Amino acid sequence: MSRLVLGLNTDHGDSSAALVGERGTLAAIAEERINRKKHCADFPKEAIREVLRIAGADLRDVTDIAVARDPWANLGAKLRFLADHPGSGLRMARERLGVHRRVASTAQRLAEELGVETTAIRARSHQVEHHLAHVASAFYWSPFERAAAFTCDGAGDFATTMWAICEGTRIRVLERNYWPHSLGVFYTALTQFIGFEKYGEEYKVMGLSAYGRNRYGSLMRRLVSYDRAAGLRLDLRYYDHQNQDNTFESIEGGVVTLKPLWGRALEAKLGPARRSGGELTERERDLAASMQRRYEDVFLDMVNVLVERTGIRDVVLAGGCALNSVANGRMLTEGFADRAYFHPAAGDDGTAMGAALWVLHDEYGVPRQRTVNHSFWGTAWTDEQIEAEVTGKGRRFERLGREELIGRAAEALAGGQIVGWFQGREEWGPRALGNRSILCDPSRPEMKATLNARVKNREPFRPFAPVVREEDLSTVFEGTHPVPFMIVVYFVRPEWRTKLPAITHEDGTGRVQTVRREDNELYYDLLTAFKERTGVPVLLNTSFNENEPIVHTPREAIECFERTRMDALGIGSFWLTK
Repeated sequence: MSRLVLGLNTDHGDSSAALVGERGTLAAIAEERINRKKHCADFPKEAIREVLRIAGADLRDVTDIAVARDPWANLGAKLRFLADHPGSGLRMARERLGVHRRVASTAQRLAEELGVETTAIRARSHQVEHHLAHVASAFYWSPFERAAAFTCDGAGDFATTMWAICEGTRIRVLERNYWPHSLGVFYTALTQFIGFEKYGEEYKVMGLSAYGRNRYGSLMRRLVSYDRAAGLRLDLRYYDHQNQDNTFESIEGGVVTLKPLWGRALEAKLGPARRSGGELTERERDLAASMQRRYEDVFLDMVNVLVERTGIRDVVLAGGCALNSVANGRMLTEGFADRAYFHPAAGDDGTAMGAALWVLHDEYGVPRQRTVNHSFWGTAWTDEQIEAEVTGKGRRFERLGREELIGRAAEALAGGQIVGWFQGREEWGPRALGNRSILCDPSRPEMKATLNARVKNREPFRPFAPVVREEDLSTVFEGTHPVPFMIVVYFVRPEWRTKLPAITHEDGTGRVQTVRREDNELYYDLLTAFKERTGVPVLLNTSFNENEPIVHTPREAIECFERTRMDALGIGSFWLTK
């Protein structure tokens, strides 16, 4: 029997769907891309419809449904927490029970949400532990036959980290750390205290950290520690998450809202927390720098112990903490691991893929397919579909051949224009990696401010990312390990920093994406054409959006192009100008 596995992350932030078969991955997309709710926590009905459509399948073809949640996982740790925190623990258990009941009835919900008879769904249901799904997402896509796995986030199924040894099609869990001790909670609590209170804003504080000093190092060492014997520990006097009714979030209409995770003792130590939108002072910059440095030190200590314990220097990583690209860069450049693979959707959207892969490979023993070096598993649009959106409203456009499109885009970029780039299948994960991107020339000193003022409208301390052909990586950056998913920060070489001011961050770094021609021919050839015209081997790449989820449809791309001050748009075979 040929297996077709539908993986789901549902009733949790970044809900998503993925579809895998015995010949490999078929499709994956987050619900937010379609319904336009950032970090959407709804049941991913639109994502399910889309992955099935992409694969040319329907629910009757699905043999297995894998949900990235297992209510029976880590039951002993849950009972211990309940005994230690009877008030908040009982309330949390009741709330979680409601979620687990919804997850357990996934097949029925699928039928209801997609408008089919329950009898049409013949798939077997599986519940896969959250962190096991994270491990699977990274290992089964990696090039490694054998690897050490490390996952880390706020929490999932009551675990906050997982170590595992992965070999062939099997994953063997070595160790977990449990709620309420969480490196993700440490980072999120300080992110909130600094005044970034929305779900998923930790990346902003990582950018801010480059502007501060490690002035609060001693306090940070009290807030979070790691010991080989005791494991990861928080000083809970400074936190409040362990006293709350539910672990992290409340969900209303699919929108995730975080409760404050820090406790009053932190305000007693540091003064009042900054309010969202308030002035960023030296205190906030220094807190960001101090927490980022402490995060890196704890993260690297844990990686070091994992590598020592397993004797394996190839490491796979996933979980929200794996999006901390500064720590990832130190892991590679300072020799904590020889090689690493990061799942491109390292956050909780990626657990849909991981759950499906675990069922296929670990439970059924289906052989793994080739390494996944790209993230293009979402929706593609034909030129006919694009043309239907482009025509009308007096738009200026041309339909071009491939080489002419590349040449036109390269000339515009070399001339200092801001170009939208909408091509092929959209990316899986939070990064725009060349198919739903906004591009410009990073050698122009004014480009960062221009891009912010004309298109992105975001905080000025946040950096923009560089993209480079893989063979040019070590010429420009102090790193050699390929980074196709823009999830690692390298230092820009000193001789290039003044040449690339728009992508060189305050601390001399850049969050790099490398491109191979076999993974994205059009993007690679555009980089080549730009280098030929300018001598610059790097482009600035940022996501195609304006304070919203990355554009999904041609109409959304055209509307974003028209309401902002982008200069040109390459969408399919079409070239639009203003």
